[in-house]
Amino acid sequence: MKRFASSFSCVLFLLAGACASEVDSPDPEPTGYATGDPWAGGPLEAPVLEDVIPMSKVLRVRWSLVSPCEEVEAERRTDAETFAPAFTAIGTDTDHVDEGANEDLTYTYRLRCVRGEEASDFSNTLSANPFIE
Repeated sequence: MKRFASSFSCVLFLLAGACASEVDSPDPEPTGYATGDPWAGGPLEAPVLEDVIPMSKVLRVRWSLVSPCEEVEAERRTDAETFAPAFTAIGTDTDHVDEGANEDLTYTYRLRCVRGEEASDFSNTLSANPFIE
């Protein structure tokens, strides 16, 4: 009986060792956006402004996201002004109706992606007048 127990223990030990060698080791954690983890770092890129659309005497601003953002900050100016904050959108939004752009002026927009304390450079600029459809 003692010999059986000893043999049985050896078989279990060998099986455990063999089974352990067949198990794949876990993949390493992703380290950046390019590896599939959008929140793990890497350069924060600005959204891309796609369109500024006049509609009912206000402007609809549309963009696409390049990096994941917590917020999208928009600035606007008219020809006579410098850029100033216009609105802040949730980081997953890709459009916003700017009801503050409601005068017969040409408004120019630029956006940036914000995540924590980090902010991207500003995007390209686009312009429109809410009174010219």
